[in-house]
Amino acid sequence: MMNTVYPYKFHPIYKEKIWGGRNLQRLFGRQLPAGKKIGESWDLCDLAEGVSVVSNGPEAGKSLTELTLSQGGNLLGGAEALENGRFPLLLKLLDANEMLSLQVHPDAEAVAQIGPEAALKTECWYFLESRGGLIQKGVREGVTPDEFRRAIETDTVEKCVRSIPVSAGDFHYLPAGIVHAIGAGLVVAEVQTPSDTTYRVTDWGRGREIHVERSMQCIRFDLTGDCPPGADGETLLVTDYFTVAKRSTGSGEAQLPAGRCAAIMLLESDGGVEVHHEGPIEPSVPVSPGDTVLVPAGLGGSKITTKKHAAWLEITLPEQR
Repeated sequence: MMNTVYPYKFHPIYKEKIWGGRNLQRLFGRQLPAGKKIGESWDLCDLAEGVSVVSNGPEAGKSLTELTLSQGGNLLGGAEALENGRFPLLLKLLDANEMLSLQVHPDAEAVAQIGPEAALKTECWYFLESRGGLIQKGVREGVTPDEFRRAIETDTVEKCVRSIPVSAGDFHYLPAGIVHAIGAGLVVAEVQTPSDTTYRVTDWGRGREIHVERSMQCIRFDLTGDCPPGADGETLLVTDYFTVAKRSTGSGEAQLPAGRCAAIMLLESDGGVEVHHEGPIEPSVPVSPGDTVLVPAGLGGSKITTKKHAAWLEITLPEQR
């Protein structure tokens, strides 16, 4: 049977947030829903809360769930779908115009305790723009769980977490269990495991529900968010769930991973950028800054070509076979 895979683009799914804004339109020319504060663009997702739909080529209109099921190894290569058959990665753009809630996501141990309502969530952030922004990441050294709980109850928890200034081009790892918040004035490319399980530690007085008991159950007081061993050269992060590399090229071409499923998040370019491959379907797919493209493992000779400078995040899945 003829290999019908090609580089896929998807319709973004926009999420209105009280802390959102319109910067994805300013930076990337996105046509955002009128009059809404858009905090998140889910650009590659396969969750009950949102499923990506292909926007290009003969598979246009097909969901990522359907694509994962129908293409199997042609799409994933040696990687595996989740137990429920869904695609094992979630990619977003975030636009924070106010500080997000201080929050935490469960690790495998917490998920086992909480049950089926929870799913592990490990993520990382690449900062596309910083207008004087800060993040909060990790509990300050020496703070005990009892002290942290009292700080939540007395609305003084900010004193218990690390505050870190960030600039465009910075990268941070947020393993499951680390308490964190994105500050105002930041636009972020987020790579994460496919989960929307979030427990708010505090919402800075905005009135949304907080989850004290679940947060205390999930927070790891020993985590710093340092990248684990394995990152080298262009590689920013290696986890059990995904690997993230930042790559760039001047005019010409750069090869994409052969025989592996890869997602490309284009960060910047000074000219036309395309994803090419050797197959008969959609052999050339144009890409603009802010775009995400899913490149199936079954393609031959996949590469990025550009007239001038381009930089992108390249996300690959672990090989299981």
